[in-house]
Amino acid sequence: MRLKNKVALVTGVGEGMGRATAKLFAQEGAKVAINARQKDHLLETQSMIESIGGQSILIQGDVSYQKDAELLVQKVVKEYGHIDILYSGVGGNFHPTEKLDNIKEEYWNQTVSNTVNSLFNLSKAVKLSMISRGGGSIIVIGASNSVMQEGNVAYGTAKSGILGLTKNLAREFYSDNIRVNCVAAGLFRAKLKNGNITPAETNLLRTGHPEDIAYASLFLASNESSWITGQILTVDGGIDVGTRPIWKYEK
Repeated sequence: MRLKNKVALVTGVGEGMGRATAKLFAQEGAKVAINARQKDHLLETQSMIESIGGQSILIQGDVSYQKDAELLVQKVVKEYGHIDILYSGVGGNFHPTEKLDNIKEEYWNQTVSNTVNSLFNLSKAVKLSMISRGGGSIIVIGASNSVMQEGNVAYGTAKSGILGLTKNLAREFYSDNIRVNCVAAGLFRAKLKNGNITPAETNLLRTGHPEDIAYASLFLASNESSWITGQILTVDGGIDVGTRPIWKYEK
């Protein structure tokens, strides 16, 4: 097992990438603490982890607030003793139909806060626990260039921000043997809040799935990537290198 005896904190556990990652980490031997704002998503994910014989705890909270992030880390350390891996998958508001003229200040602030502030708060909160273990791995979930450009200006700005933050954190945490890397996720089939379905057109002979992001995250969480930090790993089936046009939307 690639994560045996590791403790992983997985945030942003909804129905897609975060859930797939939490399940995979547990399958690979990690004790997993899962976090999200909605408890129903956490309960569903915990049930799935238990069904494969994994071990997990769930902690509801909004890590865009510093106090919530600190309490989350404290609870994980109290339960499991330490944290080796942080998966920061918090963020959202991917609404391609939202244009600049329609975006309100509240929407902008919420999008940036959910994405950038969450990573900032979590990174500060887990640092000491990782140092006590002699190092750790932080995996940031970003977006590929094409997804950032199509998402809307608030979404694109927030996701661009965490690419920069990944680089800065990697440099700052380097001396403590804490690796910080980002998975820039492409588009795979998922339901948006407005009811549209984002189609994952066939690329590299198949469509993309949340598990593709989970396996990339597993590599960055494992000792196999122990000499890698400050990198952006794009997982999008090759869209960013111009293999096909930008998508259209389905109902």
